[in-house]
Amino acid sequence: MATVSREDFSCAAATNESAYRRVTVPVLRIDAGPGPAVALMAGVHGDEWEGQAAILDLWHSLPGMLQRGTVYLLPAANVEASLAGTRLSPSDGGNLNRAFLGAPARGYTESVAAALEARLLPRIQALVDVHSGGASLRYLPSSVITRYGEDAYDPRLAGLARAFGLPQCVFFRGVEAGSMPAAASRHGVLRLSAEIGGGRETSAALVERCRDGLLGCLTELGLLPGRPLPRNPEVRLYDLDAPAATLRAREAGVFVPGVELGQAVTARQRIGQLIEPARPELAPRALVSPQSGTVVCLRAIARSGEGDCLFQIAPALPLDTLPSRY
Repeated sequence: MATVSREDFSCAAATNESAYRRVTVPVLRIDAGPGPAVALMAGVHGDEWEGQAAILDLWHSLPGMLQRGTVYLLPAANVEASLAGTRLSPSDGGNLNRAFLGAPARGYTESVAAALEARLLPRIQALVDVHSGGASLRYLPSSVITRYGEDAYDPRLAGLARAFGLPQCVFFRGVEAGSMPAAASRHGVLRLSAEIGGGRETSAALVERCRDGLLGCLTELGLLPGRPLPRNPEVRLYDLDAPAATLRAREAGVFVPGVELGQAVTARQRIGQLIEPARPELAPRALVSPQSGTVVCLRAIARSGEGDCLFQIAPALPLDTLPSRY
């Protein structure tokens, strides 16, 4: 029988209207005896709802399911941003996924990161950190593998990606010392992430896929022995770190995509346009695909500025090629 305890922590989040304001981050610990310790986290960005909803479901259901090990549940790691429905923290404009910078912690966002690094990461062996496209992007539902720095390839990553059960897995390389992957790397924590949905909305189907993926990871890690594993042997890998994978706006305009998420395109294919209705004398500016591949990510906001990500497109590779990406 699993035991359940709250391990919430609070951080100062002063505003002009409230000098001594504090925000409490909810953390549930579920302990089912010997076995690995795993954290399931969402809400690092407050406008990414699929993981938050899925982990909230597990907050109520997982204590009756867990058979061994320890699980920490954080449905809203950045509580302030979750309550506001924003990517960044309202009190200081901080990005929690870039705030793991160590002492001194300057403001609310860095204080949350410092608490997570001091209280959570030293206690766990694995972390599944769920994201989505948030307000500005939509992603083809995918597991995510992020390499930080010169980390060696861990063969368990492919198993976790398959256990998450989605047919897509995207790959990034991280170089920022303040990121969650960097913090996990410092503590030797095995980490899988996900990008599921976005567009400042969600659906029951996406939440269920995320929940099942999290349970699949717990099964793969041995915490739910005997549970059927939603392993997907045909996972396709998309390297989104390649420079040609991302198409950004070179100028401001209204983004009109001409393709859909998951659609296959060819290099130099016209895939959309930028228009400016307020200046009808300007001709539409064509957008062409930087390379052949699948549309993995698509901007969800029409009005766009110079430098905004409009598309991410990459060819599908076998997951078995992952070690060569390192």
